[in-house]
Amino acid sequence: MQEILSQSLNLGVSFIATKLGGETMRNYFLEHYKLGSETGIDLPGEVRGLVTNLQSPRLVEYDTASFGQGIAMTPIETVRALNTLASGGYLVTPHLVKEVHYDSGVSRELGWGEPERVLKADTTLEVSRMLTKVVDTALANGTIKLEHYSVAAKTGTAQIANPNGGGYYADRFLHSFFGYFPSYDAKFIIFLFAVEPKGAPFASQTWAQPFHSLTQFLINYYAIPPDR
Repeated sequence: MQEILSQSLNLGVSFIATKLGGETMRNYFLEHYKLGSETGIDLPGEVRGLVTNLQSPRLVEYDTASFGQGIAMTPIETVRALNTLASGGYLVTPHLVKEVHYDSGVSRELGWGEPERVLKADTTLEVSRMLTKVVDTALANGTIKLEHYSVAAKTGTAQIANPNGGGYYADRFLHSFFGYFPSYDAKFIIFLFAVEPKGAPFASQTWAQPFHSLTQFLINYYAIPPDR
C-alpha cells in the first residue's frame, strides 16, 4: 500500500477496489463520506457531486472511481471526505461562521451537530503514517520534507472527459493536491486543484511547491510547535 501511494499507482488502487467489491466501496463513498450530497456549509448555492456511476453493477465503474475518474466531486465535499484522515476518523460539517451578530444587539451562536465517526482512529493513524512517508521520501523526491514537522499529503492527476465522442483527452488534466499537518494532530488541511494546467502532466509538478510554501507560512504565522 505504501508503494501504491508513493508512486500514485492507479492499477494498485483499482486492485484494492476489486478486492473491496462494489457494495462495500459504494457504502464507504456514499454513506460514510457522503460523496454526492451537499455538505451543509454555510454558503449559498452549494451543489452536489456526480456519483451515479457508483450505483452501477459493473465493477469497472468502481475500479475507475478508485483513482478519481467516472465520478465528479465538488472541492468542499472532497475536503470533507479527506478530512476524516486529519480528524482521526470523524466526518465534520464544514462551515465559515461561528456566530451571527444582529443589528438589534442579539447574537446567535451557530451549531453544526456532533461529528460522525466513519473510520477507526487506528485506521487514520496508519494512513497518516503512509501519507507522511509520501512527503518525506517520494513527493518531489523528498525535497519538501520538513525536518521538525510531520506533513501528510497526496497528489491527484486525472484525465478530463471528452464530451465529443466519449473517452478522455490525452493531453488535458485536472490536478489536485491535499495535505494536512501536523500529521498526527492536524491543525490545518489544504486542498488545491487546477483545471487544464499547462506544461505539466502531473499534479506533483504544479502543486508540490505551492503546498510547501503554504505549509511553511501557516506553521510560522500560527506558531505551530514542532512535533518531531
